[in-house]
Amino acid sequence: MRNFLFLLGLMVMVATADAATYQWVDSQGVMHFTDDPDKIPFKYRNKARQLDLSPVPGEKAPPPAQPQRQPVVEPAPPVEKANSLYAGHNETWWRASFRARYDEMRLIQQALPDKKEKLNILRRKRIIYQKPGYRTAYHDMLAEIEKDEARIKEVQKLLADLNAEADRSGVPQEWRQ
Repeated sequence: MRNFLFLLGLMVMVATADAATYQWVDSQGVMHFTDDPDKIPFKYRNKARQLDLSPVPGEKAPPPAQPQRQPVVEPAPPVEKANSLYAGHNETWWRASFRARYDEMRLIQQALPDKKEKLNILRRKRIIYQKPGYRTAYHDMLAEIEKDEARIKEVQKLLADLNAEADRSGVPQEWRQ
């Protein structure tokens, strides 16, 4: 009975330990994750976003473990744990990895048209007014667009590598979205 109460208390503590995960991209384009918002550098706090790692709707939660009524002489190997890991990672890790890369690529791609329009406006101002400030702003914007396009290619390569690893590990296709 004492063991049962201990396990019950342990399960209650684990169920309430649902920590949030935060993601941000630094100035070099490196993606960071943390569960402590105080660890996010001040200049990236407004860009950090909280990841939703809740279970996918329609996905069944594993059934609660039934207490064993008969003593077991030898412990059984953890079959469920071995089946739920792919290359050492569980479903939540795979989904979060794919989601983070897709989200980063989507954010960059959404910002590119506005940056290209601003570049076009700066190009016209540079030609019409011929002020050095417009030339500098034009080249800065051009460099930023080139950096974004290079990052998109990097993220696409990271996604291809992640997909290849997922293929080798037998990760289900629905986890890759």
